Amino acid sequence: KFAKIIESSTKRLSYLINDFLTASRLKSGKFDIEKGEADLKSMLKSECASLEDQFDAKGVKLSLSIDKAIPKMNLDEQKLRQVMMNLMDNALHYTDKDGTVSVKLKQDGKSVVFEVKDNGIGVPKADQPELFSKMFRAGDAKQMRPDGTGLGLYLAKKVVMGHHGHIIFESKEGEGSTFGFRIPIK
Repeated sequence: KFAKIIESSTKRLSYLINDFLTASRLKSGKFDIEKGEADLKSMLKSECASLEDQFDAKGVKLSLSIDKAIPKMNLDEQKLRQVMMNLMDNALHYTDKDGTVSVKLKQDGKSVVFEVKDNGIGVPKADQPELFSKMFRAGDAKQMRPDGTGLGLYLAKKVVMGHHGHIIFESKEGEGSTFGFRIPIK
């Protein structure tokens, strides 16, 4: 159990370092999407498995639904893993004990849709227009988790756009949020 916690913490630290490196590459104009054949289904299962202990420790229920028909795709696996992990990690941190986080991966026409829905604190309406800006953090998020960087959502949007997709976002303060992405199947 301790080894799993250490592994999960190490993975999160690695993602944080990658966020800073990716932000640096964006600033210098050296940000590239490096595509190769990838299996979103197995990527998501792996990332959820690495978060299970943290969800259990906080007392937040994680539910996972994956459409079996999703094909392998030409993607930047590392960067999309970061996006999925970041969105699930945010949902965990901004959802109180006994809350729920639902993760879905489905095919919708000629696109794949990834959604993370929680019943956490939500994002105040006044903060929503700036949410995907570099280094921006909503006021309630800063209070609940002071150690955040404000890079996760900014980078998520850049990575998804680099895959010719778009970000999914809906939120109501005090009721929760849905974050995710839609990318075309190619």
